[in-house]
Amino acid sequence: MILWAGIGVLTAEVAAQIGAAAEPFARLTPGQSHYLESCGGCHGIQGSSWKRDIPELRGAVGQFLCTAAGREYIVRLPNVAFANMDDRMLAEVMNFVVFGLGGSSAPAGAKQYSPGEVAALRRQPLKNRQLATMRATILAETSAQCGPGRLE
Repeated sequence: MILWAGIGVLTAEVAAQIGAAAEPFARLTPGQSHYLESCGGCHGIQGSSWKRDIPELRGAVGQFLCTAAGREYIVRLPNVAFANMDDRMLAEVMNFVVFGLGGSSAPAGAKQYSPGEVAALRRQPLKNRQLATMRATILAETSAQCGPGRLE
């Protein structure tokens, strides 16, 4: 009899845990899902990489939208421009990265990327370029335009 009582208590505890686990999960947008699958491995699922040579996105990447050159640069980066997704999905991913992960780092009034803008920028990928030098120049320009940011 005591054995059955113990099993009953155990069963009640397991049922409570299963019920708690069955609560609804937050649904990801397609852009968030594609970010996790395509970018999150290096940049981190929340935009913060553990490797120092991988650029920080969280709370910082919106800074690139302070100048037209910065806005273009982040879409024209080879890993972005050649991403295995259509222009509509890449625009959604970029908007999640800049306005979601970037948070308040985007300048006030910055507009979201459109599929057409992304399509035009992707046709001009930054290949065979000194990307680190280019990035430093763009960040100096964005700093002059909007003030220093976290990416400097």
